[in-house]
Order: sequence, then structure tokens, then C-alpha cells
Amino acid sequence: MSRFIVDSELSGRVPLADLRRDVTVLVKACLDLTAGLLTGADTTKPLADVRFGVTEWAREGVPVDSMHKAVRAGTRMVFDHLLARAESAADRVAVAEVTRAFFELTSRLATVIAQAYSSETRAAGADALAAALMAGKATPAMARACGVRLAEKYFVFAVAFVPHHAEGESRQIVSPRTVRRVRAEVSHRCGDHALMQMGAGTATLLIPPDHFDPAGAQRFVEHLVAAARTRVRATFVSARGAGIPEAVERVHAVLDLMGRLRRDGLERFEDLSLEYQLSRPGAAGRHLAAMLDPLEPHPILLETLKTYLATRCTRLRTAHLLHVHPNTVDYRLTKIAEITGFDPTHSDGIWRLRSALVARMAGVSERDSADSGEPDQTAPAARAC
Repeated sequence: MSRFIVDSELSGRVPLADLRRDVTVLVKACLDLTAGLLTGADTTKPLADVRFGVTEWAREGVPVDSMHKAVRAGTRMVFDHLLARAESAADRVAVAEVTRAFFELTSRLATVIAQAYSSETRAAGADALAAALMAGKATPAMARACGVRLAEKYFVFAVAFVPHHAEGESRQIVSPRTVRRVRAEVSHRCGDHALMQMGAGTATLLIPPDHFDPAGAQRFVEHLVAAARTRVRATFVSARGAGIPEAVERVHAVLDLMGRLRRDGLERFEDLSLEYQLSRPGAAGRHLAAMLDPLEPHPILLETLKTYLATRCTRLRTAHLLHVHPNTVDYRLTKIAEITGFDPTHSDGIWRLRSALVARMAGVSERDSADSGEPDQTAPAARAC
């Protein structure tokens, strides 16, 4: 392993720590592949592992000829090692068997390398097409040049990655390797049919309906979480070609709203439509947010209200989460009613307080509706407990 790392051309192009890890994975895959060729076992998985590793190196800027040289260098080292240990006629017969396997091995690796680099070239064109679609500037000629057939309708899927060290921030720059793992997972689930654009801590996908089942969206997000190795926030809507730019704007607004409301995982747009509307700029939203201004001098009461509404107005659960006696929760709810004028133990009060809390957490009061260019909107009721 060490000889390969030192002697190959890769050490000058891939960070050494990453190179050692990648070489370990690839050598193991090649050993599994060789064993499969010798025994007749299935070689699908090791070939897939090799293709994934080669794709990562292609995106690191490793030229294709360096990859082929690396294969030849690795094969030669193993062959020289085996030949030096061959002492008997039986050993030399075994070396001959391995030699035949090596010819097949190098042939398959050459195919995989070509496929990986070809896919990477197509991916670059597909990224440009995705950006054009999301900006409303795509043309059939652009799609043909990328070898992509435009669909009449797409699911517009937006994902925000939430690093563990940045609990309150939804848009962090993620590492190139995380981006590649996510791309590989999307490709594995949707083939070459999904168009993708990566941002600073976000991914926007355009997936044709034939290659995405909304009923399996939760499982799809779980796979993305595993690939990204971090928490995510995700949502999606469907849109036709001309409506894609507006849909992209909407799903990213929902991601921003989820961040403000501290919600992770998958939220369908229709499930957050009321909260989304409450978060829009306008006099109604500002009025709702201001309803909780009297609680600002009482942060304990405000936290109690948030917890109480988050537990669907369950006083025992609220008491457990706040580590207080249920009677203390009752007292605080009474004080909230006295200060705000809305009783959180009655449906009308819950309705108004929840709406006010959503508007406040969405930051409606921080925005200037004059800058937004949107007319004042009447905010609908928030979801009742």
C-alpha cells in the first residue's frame, strides 16, 4: 500500500490522508474483484466501489491517464510480489491462474474508469442545464447537447445540510467530499435522470415524476442523511417547466422557514403551507408577531409557551421537558394569558398564540414589507393543537 502511494502520480494531486483512505478502499475492492474472477463469484459490488472511488478522483482533477497508470502500477507490484514467492511448480501454476485473472481485471477496470470519467463529463453539462432550468433559461438545444431529454414536469426537491457543530445555521459550506457522496447517492437512487445544483450548504434537485415516488420521499431523505453524514432539512413541490424558477424560490423559502422554526427532516410544502403564509411579509404578519412583544421581558414564559405548543398543548409533557412541576406550568400559562390577553388553554387563544409564535420565529417583524414589494396579506390561522 505504501509503495503504491509513494510510486504513483496520485500523491501530488490528492491530499495524503484522503489518498491513504481511498487507496485502502480501492485496493480492497480490487482484491474482492480478483477473488470473484478466480472463483466465479458476483463482482457487481467491488466494481461499483471502484467506480465510486474513481469518480471521486476524477472530481479531484486526477487525469484519466494517471488512473490507468495507477492500475498498471498496482497490478505490476502484486504480480512481482507473487512471482518472487513462487518456489514450486504448483506455485507457478497458481501465478499463471492469477495472471489470467489480472488480464480480465485490468480490462474491467479500464471499462469502469472510462465510464466514471464519461459520467463526470456529462455531469458537468447536466449541472449547467440544471442551473438554466432553475433560472428559466433552458432550451431544448442545451438539453440535447447534454444528452438529456427535458421532462414536462419535475419534482423540485431542496435540501439544506445542517453540520453538527452549527445547530442554528442551515446554510453552511459543506466539504467537496460530502457533495460527492450526495451526488453519488442521488445518482444511485435516480440514475442520470435527476438534475442537481449544489449551493453553499444546499442542494436543489429536479427529478422527473417517472423516477421519484413522493410516497418514498422520507426514505429518500434518510439515504441523503446517510450520504451526507449530517442532519438535513428537506422539502419538495412539483412544477412544470415554466414554473420551475418560482418553485425553486418557494422550496428554499420553506427551508429558511424550517431553519427559523428549528425543524429538521422532511416537511412537505402542503404541511407547512400555513406557516409559510404566516411568514410572508405584510401588516398581518407583523401584527401577529407583535402580539408576543409583551412576553419579551419574561423569557421563561416565552420558552414555556414554545414548549407547550410544541408538545401539542400537553401540560405534563411540557412540565417534563422543562423539568418543573405541572402546577408550575399551569401558573405560567395563567401568567401568559394575563400578559398577552390570550388564554393558551382555550382553542381561540391557542390559535392566535400559535400564529403569533410562527410569525415571530419566522422573523416577519424583522423585515420591511416596503422592500419586499409585496402587498399586505391577511395571514390565515395557524394549525390548532
